[in-house]
Amino acid sequence: MNKVIKMVELIVALTASVALNIFLFFYLRWLLSNFTFLSENVYNLLESAETFSNHLSAVYELETFYGDETLQNLLTHAKQVVKEIEVYKDIYTITNDEDKDKLGDIFNDTEEGEEEGTEEEH
Repeated sequence: MNKVIKMVELIVALTASVALNIFLFFYLRWLLSNFTFLSENVYNLLESAETFSNHLSAVYELETFYGDETLQNLLTHAKQVVKEIEVYKDIYTITNDEDKDKLGDIFNDTEEGEEEGTEEEH
């Protein structure tokens, strides 16, 4: 009788563990899809802010507006916004396709990846 109870307890624990693992798998997939969406939006926001800052800089350089304090303050503010958004650059570089090649295989530490990183710096 005691063995039957232990077997039932073991089956219940195994079933609960499998159910929990299935739930966690789907929850992780959901989190990763939301993370990808977030990282793409941060990247697009940074691109828009940089484009705006460059456009404003080009307008400020025109003879008509050169030296205008209002435009100078607006240009300074635009550059500050771009710098604040760049703080979140790590978020979108993880999912950015162009940077995936640079990251290499994170599970296999190879000397090739390390050599490539040192070559890019020179």
